[in-house]
Amino acid sequence: MAAITALIKIDQDSLPDRLVTGLSKIGLAMKSRTWRRKGRQGIGPLQIQVLTFLRSRPNHSATVSTIARELSVKLPTASEVIRTLEHKRLVRRRRREVDNRIVTVHMTALGAKAGHVENRWPEILASAAGNLSPQEQVALLTTLVKLIRALQLQGEIPVARMCVSCEHFRSHVYAESAQPHHCDFYNVAFGDQAFRLDCPEYVESSAAETSNNGADSHNDARVNQAAQI
Repeated sequence: MAAITALIKIDQDSLPDRLVTGLSKIGLAMKSRTWRRKGRQGIGPLQIQVLTFLRSRPNHSATVSTIARELSVKLPTASEVIRTLEHKRLVRRRRREVDNRIVTVHMTALGAKAGHVENRWPEILASAAGNLSPQEQVALLTTLVKLIRALQLQGEIPVARMCVSCEHFRSHVYAESAQPHHCDFYNVAFGDQAFRLDCPEYVESSAAETSNNGADSHNDARVNQAAQI
């Protein structure tokens, strides 16, 4: 009887709740480490996110509106963070010659160095993921794709440049193959282990765009594809 009572106590939280708790712990660890290390040097977490995003972009630059959209913050918030980074000489702003209403943010050499030194989380998480078996890594990647897509469809995060919402993506066209999916852009077959979360060749599918605008999910072929992964 005692064993049954103990089991009930252990299983009080639903599995989704425990998954959320686990993800929250990882997020909390990232934030606390950011505050401990960056706070002492005057570089806040959101500032590091901006620098990290710029490092991933061609020419290490992006418009203010793009930065705001990618980081899921309001335009005034992004502008304030960028002004702070510019004051620290980590970025510089330029107005486009063809349209001076558009402001482009460029990372400086000092900013590239600061972003690289301060943000070691990709390396830390990659090292932790390396402890998983190849099969577990593929399963985790597939799960992340589904979670991100679900959050996109709920309007909680901006559209990520993922395979499952891309115009070039064809799901399970080679049903009996270890590489069941097809990319029209590269004209290659690939498996779940090759899913991209931020592809430079990404083109949002018309079906995904319709779904993001509030259409019924049965009209969105990419939603069905994501569910079948």
